[in-house]
Amino acid sequence: MISVHNLLPLIMVCALLLGAGCLQAQETGGSAGPTPPTGHAAMQNALGNVTGGIQSTLDRLDSTLSLASRTLGTTGISGAGADEVLSGVANSHPAIINVITYDQNGTVVAAEPDSAKILIGQNLRKYDIVKKTLATRQPQMSDLLSLAEGGDGAVLAHPVFSPGKQFLGVVSSGISPYALVTPIANQVMENTPYTYMVAQTNGRILYDPDPQEVGKETFNETLFADFPGIIELARHYSGNRTGYDTYSFYSSGFGKVVSKETFWDTVGLHGTEWRVLVISEV
Repeated sequence: MISVHNLLPLIMVCALLLGAGCLQAQETGGSAGPTPPTGHAAMQNALGNVTGGIQSTLDRLDSTLSLASRTLGTTGISGAGADEVLSGVANSHPAIINVITYDQNGTVVAAEPDSAKILIGQNLRKYDIVKKTLATRQPQMSDLLSLAEGGDGAVLAHPVFSPGKQFLGVVSSGISPYALVTPIANQVMENTPYTYMVAQTNGRILYDPDPQEVGKETFNETLFADFPGIIELARHYSGNRTGYDTYSFYSSGFGKVVSKETFWDTVGLHGTEWRVLVISEV
């Protein structure tokens, strides 16, 4: 028979083991979460955040214009009802420059905001996107172009059909890519050491933290003539939807020349693509 005196050491050992187990459980339960990514993984993670934000915004703009096209099918593409629809679209996002409707001949019949009403009565068939949307009667998005009212913008267009499926014309919105991208990139740049650039597949720059570079055409720009790596990078991202490259160029603000590396990905609508690049100094 085991005496109480013999049990005491065993009880003490069990208590110590249980205490150690509880302490270990507490330490495990209070441990930090996953280690944040570093190096290339961190760059790609940041790129995903910016790319996701831009694509989400483009999708919302597209959905807004699509809804407007369906509503205009009922109200008609001109008159008070149409003006109300266009005004709602124009005020839906700060990147929207104008919203217009034009008839089957390409003549503008309604426009918002007030600054765009000078377009009413103008024929826009000289623009490729107008000709293409009228011909295909399908949604389209253009590259950056000179807008009829002045300034540059990308154009998003949706055909308008009546409830009886009669083609009435087109509702079209001028969009500032720079205004669209800036708040998204700024938010991510607050928490990372990277910069970002957005460009068309032809190398024209839509967004860059250095405003002097916005609108420049990489393949025809004298600023890049002394930096063959920039031209090679543009060739690479023009032909590839995703990728990685290195090059040399000025640091932000056109300071000293530094080595840089970049990953890129793609956003877009209706067959028109933008390349989004995350950039880090090496």
